[in-house]
Amino acid sequence: MASAFGWYGPLIDLRKASNHISDFVQLLVFVHRCFPVQCKSSKRGAEFTRTDIQVGDETTPYFGVSIWQRDMGSAVAAGDVVLLQNFKIAKYGDVVEARTVQWSSLLCLVRSYQLLASEDVEELTTGCHIGTTTKDKLRRVVKWVRQSRSSICNIKLHSDQQREYLPKNWAVLEERKPKDCCSLMEVSQLTTLCKTIVCASIGEIVPLFNAMTLGDTVKEKIFLSRIVNKSEGNNLVEDLLCSGCQLCGSPLDSKFEQNAIPLICSKSSSRHHAICSIYRPFMLYVWDESDYMPVLVKNSAAEILFGNIKAEKVYSSHREQLLNQNPGPRNKCRDNDADARLANEPRLSGASALNVGKSLQSEEKHDPVKKFNFYHVWLIFLKMLLKQGRNSPLKFEINVDPTLNIENGKFEMISATMPCFGTK
Repeated sequence: MASAFGWYGPLIDLRKASNHISDFVQLLVFVHRCFPVQCKSSKRGAEFTRTDIQVGDETTPYFGVSIWQRDMGSAVAAGDVVLLQNFKIAKYGDVVEARTVQWSSLLCLVRSYQLLASEDVEELTTGCHIGTTTKDKLRRVVKWVRQSRSSICNIKLHSDQQREYLPKNWAVLEERKPKDCCSLMEVSQLTTLCKTIVCASIGEIVPLFNAMTLGDTVKEKIFLSRIVNKSEGNNLVEDLLCSGCQLCGSPLDSKFEQNAIPLICSKSSSRHHAICSIYRPFMLYVWDESDYMPVLVKNSAAEILFGNIKAEKVYSSHREQLLNQNPGPRNKCRDNDADARLANEPRLSGASALNVGKSLQSEEKHDPVKKFNFYHVWLIFLKMLLKQGRNSPLKFEINVDPTLNIENGKFEMISATMPCFGTK
């Protein structure tokens, strides 16, 4: 992005930035990494994205720059050598940084792949249409990158130059094999961050915004097993569904003010939330012969638990049902018959529910004309899962983080499957 304005300050080295507080300058720098930050204006309530980049030159290896123009932020990438025109130097406490103003611009002089493909500094700088002083600075920055790139860019150098790696601004997480535990008692005694697999039965579901200890009976209405079979005053959709991020499972709901939705989505490459109907985080109480344990369940894990039915399908189906205030007697009888069959079917366990949702959605996919009442099917799943004492155990994969408390995910469910007993 070439500047439509003239230069409003000198081309400086980064080490001299502290001498130009509140001044406009030009910077020719190498980009280490860049990452967008989603912000919200407290006055207008509007959301916008700021791009923070970490840069360096031969005088100062690391320096912060804030870009407030979205199109400019998307034009820069890690590994590039860029010219920052008309940037303003600002100081916050002891931190000095450069930031954009309305007439700032950014010009990419050398792309990361060009730095890797060519060893000739003059070859890289010859094609750049810039002044003599700027070109001298470009040569110094390119030479510095070549001399220091093995440490600042995470690039592995080889004498035969057959393998080169682009700069990285992320860390690769090693996949850890889950630890098999024999009982919930063993899981509760884990003291290190890990994943574990354990077999347990479902006892209760409690929405997180009013979670309490299992022995507390003052507010019995918070236990879903006490209200799931009630036809009057049933607010299951409100208790278990809300607006939030489909990716990270963070709710956007007034009932969840104590843990407001974060500005940045940790599961999105763009750091933007994907807002839709999601399952509200809830505590799933599981038990075995040794102990009972509250496990945090977020949106993606809740989908697995409820037969792979997404919250969006439940919400839209429930909304259609509300719009049709007077269902015909034939539909009422059909729903009552389904409940009666569920009540008289002892072999239909919560484990079976994990596979029913897949078959229903597969059938709907192959026959688009057929539409299922996903809300009613979801209610059946809830009743199946909450048949206390009558369900077979499920094999739960749980993430254990001893540094957190129970409500924030000390034990968080990742998935649940039907166990295969007798096999290793």
